[in-house]
Amino acid sequence: MRLLNSAIITTALLASGVFSAPSPSPDLDKRQTTSKYCDAKSSVCYLQVQTTSLYPIFRIAIPDVTSTSFDTLLQIVAPVSLGWAGFSWGGGMTLNPLTVAWPNGNKATVSSRWATGRLTPSVYSGATYKTLSSSKNATHWAIEVACTGCSKWNGGNLDNNGINTFAWAVSKTPVAQPASSSSSFSVHNNVGTFAADLTTAKVPQSVFQQHIKSP
Repeated sequence: MRLLNSAIITTALLASGVFSAPSPSPDLDKRQTTSKYCDAKSSVCYLQVQTTSLYPIFRIAIPDVTSTSFDTLLQIVAPVSLGWAGFSWGGGMTLNPLTVAWPNGNKATVSSRWATGRLTPSVYSGATYKTLSSSKNATHWAIEVACTGCSKWNGGNLDNNGINTFAWAVSKTPVAQPASSSSSFSVHNNVGTFAADLTTAKVPQSVFQQHIKSP
């Protein structure tokens, strides 16, 4: 595994609401760094973003295809101090697919959500997930999922040949029912956004498909 092609991007806070921080951390005013993270075992290289050790690492990969609708890969590696972590594919809380994950025993659970306003996001059937791996140890919990429906949605889509804005949110409070993907969860403690060129997240289609077929 290796890191390469480091780039600097500017962060910003989301508007107020469930995915906006009541008292934002000063860490979120610092620059976030994107890089490439390559898994030698799978040969998948991800676009990676990390703010500080207090917040999750998010990794994205997409297949190198011309279609505007394609599966996506998302890895979340979060410190055990966090009760849940959310990822927005459209760069904000509302009207785009939201991936929310949380620890569940010695693994993690993923939930597909959608918000039409500044309320707890509802369960969303427009995006489906396959969990490729999940785990929890003394310091971190982690999950990797393949998503169908996160690249194109009613009202928007990812630009697989250009810059996209993504957003994330975290909470220190555990969810109500960790084993249920429809569990309720509390308001976040912190949020952030970042911009990234998805051409740096592209993986050869054959490698991508082989990876999401396993296990």
